Amino acid sequence: MSTEQRVLDVVLSFAEYDTLPDLLRHVVESACELIEAPNGALAVIDGHRELLEFTAQDGQAHITSGDPRSIGVADFLGAPIKVHDETFGNLFLTGKAEFSDRDRDVLTALATAAGSAVGHLDRYEQTRKREVWLRAAADVTTDLLTGTNGRDALYLVAQTARRTAGADFTAVVLPDHNGDLVIEVTDGGSYDAEGMRVPREGTVSYRVYESGQAECHDEGTVPMVQGPCAVVPLTVGDRTIGVLIVARPVGAPSFDDPELIEAFAAQAALVLEFTRAQGDTERLAVLEERDRIARDLHDLVIQRLFGLGLGLQGLTGMSIKPQLVGRISGFVEEVDHTIREIRRTIFSLQEPPSGGTSLRGQLLNAVHESARLLGFEPDVSLEGPLDTVVPDQLRPDLLATLREALTNVVRHARAKHVAVAVSVNRTMTRLELTVKDDGRGLPFSDDCAGVPHHAGGLANMAARARRHHGDCAVDSIPGAGVSITWFVPLVLQEATWR
Repeated sequence: MSTEQRVLDVVLSFAEYDTLPDLLRHVVESACELIEAPNGALAVIDGHRELLEFTAQDGQAHITSGDPRSIGVADFLGAPIKVHDETFGNLFLTGKAEFSDRDRDVLTALATAAGSAVGHLDRYEQTRKREVWLRAAADVTTDLLTGTNGRDALYLVAQTARRTAGADFTAVVLPDHNGDLVIEVTDGGSYDAEGMRVPREGTVSYRVYESGQAECHDEGTVPMVQGPCAVVPLTVGDRTIGVLIVARPVGAPSFDDPELIEAFAAQAALVLEFTRAQGDTERLAVLEERDRIARDLHDLVIQRLFGLGLGLQGLTGMSIKPQLVGRISGFVEEVDHTIREIRRTIFSLQEPPSGGTSLRGQLLNAVHESARLLGFEPDVSLEGPLDTVVPDQLRPDLLATLREALTNVVRHARAKHVAVAVSVNRTMTRLELTVKDDGRGLPFSDDCAGVPHHAGGLANMAARARRHHGDCAVDSIPGAGVSITWFVPLVLQEATWR
């Protein structure tokens, strides 16, 4: 077989290899065989300009650095291997007494063919990686759209990214309500970083979050990550909603394909945002339905029961039989009890579905607690957007004032009826609490701090109001009850606390 035919056969055989180490080893062995050189090496230049040598004798790869001549031979034949017009490495032969021009031509042909084969293998590998990431994005999209949501959705994104990238640690970093970045979920790694805040100054995560541009770093650059890592933004359109960190172990290859991870992150972010919006829509629909039910109970059922109770109560004056009057009074009490239960149901329907107690719920709980001591259920009126407008820092003083006012009624008023009203006005500039009873009343009316009887509790109410730029007033007629009005300007609240 002629040399030309042998070279052609070797060149064609390069296409049979689908991994880079096997291909490079075959190139060195084929070159040594065709040119009859006892020693050969292929120095692959990576990003650090180091030499990765494949020798024909032992077939082992090892790292050296510096000039290719550091291999340690005086007489050698070399040819560059170029991939996409860039030098990928150099093919060397040594140990032969003398290299001819024909040997040089054969080595050059092999190096050229090897460059083409490496380029083809590189394109194949890029295509394969792209398919893997596209499949991962499709799997995440399917799972998220078929019911995975909340933190499970974030875990799914982190786990899928870690497996697909061949990483040992991933983290999803999202902003909290203050705009500070927090590590929401992690997957892999030997430490628990969930819930940790990311420092604003000098951190890659904040830089990527604010710029929307992915970054790849080598070992030890990113805190908590020892190996190479990629930090990519979770973007929805032109808006960044978070950051995805993907890290490999120490000594693993650097990330040379951040655009694939970035495309996966963008797809995951889009679906996360969609599922979040879908969840908000579903929660809104539930709240609207609960509000409709509560409205119907209040406007229809309670009013009819109230009318029924009044009608039954009117019958007691028309009967002269004590036994019948007693039974009718019992029915009236049952109607009143049913009305109270329905009212509690109405307000429980207005509680947030997250399980936390709203301000309305806290106010109702305070009133309900006082009913056991009063011996009857106070009338309650809650008006305006209390849960959304009243600041969190104001709520403890509002609740404490309500409890103290009801405690005063229990201890001193001997009342048979109490009405509680909490409201936010139409312009949302004033919060007002009113507690009225039909008890013994006070000797005279004045501002809360100046009332001589029970001055301690009333002074506390006034102090709480003035703490928030508000005030407290008492209107009382001896023997005809007390009316306490506690009010706070919400506009000043907003200006003070923001």
